[in-house]
Amino acid sequence: MKVLLPAKVICCIVVLSAALTACNNSGSGTNSLYQPVFSDTLEKNTLIFGFPSFSYSETAEPLIRYLNSHLPGLRIKMKACVSFDEYLDHLNSNKFDLTLINGIQAQDAVNKGYSIFGKVIDDDKYSGVIFTRNDAGIEKAVDLKGKRVSLVPSKTIPGTMMPMYYLYQNGLDVNHDMVQVNVSSFESAIIATYVGKSEAGLCLKRSWDVYIKNHPEILSKVNIEWESAPLINNALMAKNTMDCAIKYRLMNLFFSMQSSGEGKEVLNRLEFSGFKEADNDTYKPMMDFKKKYDAVIH
Repeated sequence: MKVLLPAKVICCIVVLSAALTACNNSGSGTNSLYQPVFSDTLEKNTLIFGFPSFSYSETAEPLIRYLNSHLPGLRIKMKACVSFDEYLDHLNSNKFDLTLINGIQAQDAVNKGYSIFGKVIDDDKYSGVIFTRNDAGIEKAVDLKGKRVSLVPSKTIPGTMMPMYYLYQNGLDVNHDMVQVNVSSFESAIIATYVGKSEAGLCLKRSWDVYIKNHPEILSKVNIEWESAPLINNALMAKNTMDCAIKYRLMNLFFSMQSSGEGKEVLNRLEFSGFKEADNDTYKPMMDFKKKYDAVIH
């Protein structure tokens, strides 16, 4: 016959068992002390690599995988922004640990908690393009007078500024004679021209190349009409609070990519020859260009 214990007795047994367990744990040495792990420490070795558009992120994914495979103990996560304005908000709020950005914006970011430590080698490929619809009848820059031109409305973007300055130098009063169709990204400028919302558009040459590679149907209606003179290619930046040892590891990895077969394959996907060291002084010519631009275009 089973004897049922009163509820008070059961409670006493449970409490006594818990107390004995605690005593046994406390006497088992410091190696077994409980050490809580907080959720915010799980990301302490994670770096956020920011990109201004999804087209960049598509081609940069192999780069992220390459970095992660050669950085034991670290993890690089990619953040692709839906628009350049969102990208600037994140950059100005120090939400990126790493980024790859044009020299004009890089100069501004230097005053907001970042430092330039490298750059893309290929300056000769860093140009802006003006593309037009095949049925728009545009042969000269002045033919854009009264036409709709899709562009990203920011003076900090060489992919807008370089082609605008080209049009100005070739006789078009870009301040008054063309109708600006403001879009959120270079890809949007291409699409807007393709679907007929504008007769022409402006973007960075690399952005055009990347987008057309994945969307060749664009060439049935839109083609490059002119290309600007090149400037200094994009800057590699790191947040100033990054650990110096981590930054050193990143620099070694970036600057040695072109020396390995695996690295070259990744660079080919990016259409880069490689990366090299750079600093704030590297981009002074970009600021000289901006001064000339601001003097005549507004």
